[in-house]
Amino acid sequence: MVNLFNFNDRLVKKFILEFVHAKFPGSDYVYACIYKSADFSNERQVFLVEIEDQRFALKLDLTADKTGRLKDEYEILSNLQSHFAPHGRVAIVKPVYFSPSCKFFVTEHVGRKTATEAIRGIVEDNQAAQIYRRAGEWLNVLHSFRRPTYERFWYQWMPEDLNSIISSLDVQALADEYEPLIQKMHEASNKFNSVRDLKVFSNGDFHGANLIIDKGCVYGLDFTEAKEKLAVYDIVDFLKVDVYRDGRPADVDRSGILQHNKHMFFKLYKHPINFDVLDFCIRGRLLIDWLSITRQRYAKSSFQRTKFKKFRERLLMAFEKQI
Repeated sequence: MVNLFNFNDRLVKKFILEFVHAKFPGSDYVYACIYKSADFSNERQVFLVEIEDQRFALKLDLTADKTGRLKDEYEILSNLQSHFAPHGRVAIVKPVYFSPSCKFFVTEHVGRKTATEAIRGIVEDNQAAQIYRRAGEWLNVLHSFRRPTYERFWYQWMPEDLNSIISSLDVQALADEYEPLIQKMHEASNKFNSVRDLKVFSNGDFHGANLIIDKGCVYGLDFTEAKEKLAVYDIVDFLKVDVYRDGRPADVDRSGILQHNKHMFFKLYKHPINFDVLDFCIRGRLLIDWLSITRQRYAKSSFQRTKFKKFRERLLMAFEKQI
């Protein structure tokens, strides 16, 4: 569990005061840390700042003055505003302030549930399915930002990742369960040697926590990893949250995703997708994430134990079907 109270309070206050003086001179404020990366604590911190009746998100990266990461992301957020503007039901969080220090920027804060929270928390299947539909609509607009191209689908990274993981000798999963699945992945990969697939401007980290679900609009955020890449990977990043929904084996397709939820995602996502590639990538991603749960993490965390169980169940359902 990340300690959200462990940060450089003096430095953070200095940055917040810079923002307040620039936009709301003389105003009082309160703030709290709402996100801190466990692995990159100096590079990825987010603070909620409340000024009078307005709420803002301050994203802090103490290395960004050298890497240029936040400057690039702020420029992307600014450019995407006009692209999303004609679409009333999907949007990007509004950028508000970029620091001359290049170490932080501020956006509006949309205080609603993330797509991940909604998908995990909603009981009714039909209500959950609407989250997938709205996510597909949002991603459809993002992937239209620049003219698409086509690029060879390079699948070899998946077997390489899997081999690296299992060579660590700290995998919680049993070899007699995962080895047949890896073998099936190798066999399925033979059909992709010369396949080309759609390449677009992508979020690069399109998991459900980076999509905010409001009543009238869906908001996207976090473009730190944004770049041109195969469209399929944004779709995979989002759809894999589906493993936390309960489902019968008959309702799960060959990718490991509930058929109805996947269908709802593509209701409003209209770019041409090679579903053989998509299903292969989802299975590969689920397998990598499952095998990445080490014995140590499994023993220490109830969340990791739940994740292990959910991913295992879906993988076994998916690999029962032919790709």
